[in-house]
Amino acid sequence: MPGVGKRGTWLEEQKPSGLRLESVDMAGTHISKTARCGPLANLFFAIINLEMSVQEKKRDWFDLGAKAYSQACPGICAAPTYVCPICRKPFTVEALDDGRLSKEHVPPQSVGGHELLLTCKECNNTAGTKLDADAKTKEDVRLAMTGRPDRPHRIKATIGGITVNGQLHAKDGSYSLMIPKHLNRPGTSEELQRLGRAGTSLTVEHERYSELGARISWLRAGYLALVAMEGYKIVLDPAMDIVGTQIRECDERRMLTFVADAQEDFPLTIRRVLRVLEPAWHLGWTVQFGPYLVNLPSRGDMTFYERLANNGLSPTVQHTTYEYVGWPTTPTFGLLQNEAT
Repeated sequence: MPGVGKRGTWLEEQKPSGLRLESVDMAGTHISKTARCGPLANLFFAIINLEMSVQEKKRDWFDLGAKAYSQACPGICAAPTYVCPICRKPFTVEALDDGRLSKEHVPPQSVGGHELLLTCKECNNTAGTKLDADAKTKEDVRLAMTGRPDRPHRIKATIGGITVNGQLHAKDGSYSLMIPKHLNRPGTSEELQRLGRAGTSLTVEHERYSELGARISWLRAGYLALVAMEGYKIVLDPAMDIVGTQIRECDERRMLTFVADAQEDFPLTIRRVLRVLEPAWHLGWTVQFGPYLVNLPSRGDMTFYERLANNGLSPTVQHTTYEYVGWPTTPTFGLLQNEAT
């Protein structure tokens, strides 16, 4: 029996020679494939269903974003338009098919993030190359330093003047160092055995990363989480211009401080959007990713980061009062419930 999907029509025709699957997409392009009944046909159905599900999700997010943008900037675009929240370039629906718009993980996928909204492919790829790798390495080093690495941690060790590649293992608060043969040149084990005596010096060097790049990666993730909840009033807010500039021009620090470390070592799985209620100089948004607190201004607050720099770095213990707002598992872009469904 024929079945109708949201983005196309699927027809099934049973024949003695096998199973014929046909699709006509929204543009009228005809695709067909014949397979024998059984596991191969089931696999094909699974792949097709997955592809349709992915495309439907992207189209739903596009439609929501385009609707939110049209409300924020009425009359500007003749056709439905999704604006990338990072670079602010406009895209029509064709950008879904040619790959110019892609699904964005918030926080980055490498640290356990999930797909949350669309950004343009260029912005997505740039962040993955220049920022997210630093965030992942910083998190690996942090876990290793606290004795909680999720896997053996790669390091360089200098033992008695010989530098080797090693793996740091941690269990129950104690560390052990392994020097795998496959990570080092031949003969390294023999050299180390000759040096293996009491009093030999040992220096451990963790993987290098950019502290600024890691913090901008978290800033970017916090900003995108807020956009997914609040929509284009965040993207178009002049107070957010410096945030967008810092994200795009990530080789230079634009703000003295924008990501703080929580006083408690929260697991990275804790993610929250918070409103700051006190103190007055800190009024704004805070997006929490475990131990990282991303600070973002309220609408129109042009002096937020200046106040943060003047007060937030004080050695005096600071007490902050937050109001929990939620966490976006899917974008609403600030639309009301009945508008977003």
